[in-house]
Amino acid sequence: MNLRTTMTARRRPAALLAVAAAGAIAASAFTAGEPAAHADAPTETTSVAQALGVDAQAAPADDVAPLEELAASRSERDAQQAAAAEAQAVAEQAERDRIAAEEAAARAAAEEAARAEAARVEAARQAEAQAAAAAARPGRGTTAAVAPAGSYKDYAMQKLGGAGSEFTCLENLWGKESGWNPNAQNPSSTAYGIAQFLDSTWAGTGIAKTSDGYRQIDAGLIYINNRFGSPCGAWAHSQAKGWY
Repeated sequence: MNLRTTMTARRRPAALLAVAAAGAIAASAFTAGEPAAHADAPTETTSVAQALGVDAQAAPADDVAPLEELAASRSERDAQQAAAAEAQAVAEQAERDRIAAEEAAARAAAEEAARAEAARVEAARQAEAQAAAAAARPGRGTTAAVAPAGSYKDYAMQKLGGAGSEFTCLENLWGKESGWNPNAQNPSSTAYGIAQFLDSTWAGTGIAKTSDGYRQIDAGLIYINNRFGSPCGAWAHSQAKGWY
C-alpha cells in the first residue's frame, strides 16, 4: 500500500460524515419548502451514526467484557489460593499428629523396657537370696550334694523338681557344652566343668569354681535361672547364638 492509498483511506470517514451532514441539510430544506398539508406528516430522522452503519449501543459492551473477565480471573485466583492454604494447613496438622504419635510410642517403649529391666533385676535378686538361704541350711555348706541314683543327670532332674521338658532342654544344653563331664576344660578359655563356666561366670553364681559335679550343677542352675529364667530359655539362646 502506498502513501496515497493510505491517505485516501484515512479521509474516507470524514468524507462520509460530510456527505451525511449535507444530506440532512438538504432534507430539511426540502421539507421546509413543501406545502402546509405535509407539514404535520411525521418525519424520520437519520442519525450520522446510522448513516455510517455504526451501532451506537454496541460500543460500551466492548469495554465491559474485559472488566468481567478480569473479575472472574481474580475470583478464580482467590479460590485457588484459599484451597492451597487449606491443603497446607491439613498437611501441617498431619505432620504434627505423626510426630506426636512417634513420641508417644517411644515413651511407651522406654517405659516398658524400664519395667522389664526392673522385673529382671528383682528376679535375679530373689534367686540370689534363695540360693544363699539354701546354702546356709544345715548340712549343706560347701559339702557336695549326693545324687540319689549316683548320676549327675538324676541330681539335675531332682533339682528341677522332675520337670521333664526342662530337663530335656538342660540335658541337650550341657550335653553340647561338656557331655556332662565335670572335668571338661576348654583349651582356648577358662570354660570348665559340666556347665562350661568361665571364671567370671562362677563369680556371679555365689559358688566358687570347683571340680565337684554336683556343685557345678547347682551353680549352673543358678546362672540359668538368673539369666534366662529356665533351661529351655538357655537352650533356645544357645541354639540361636551358639552360646549361653
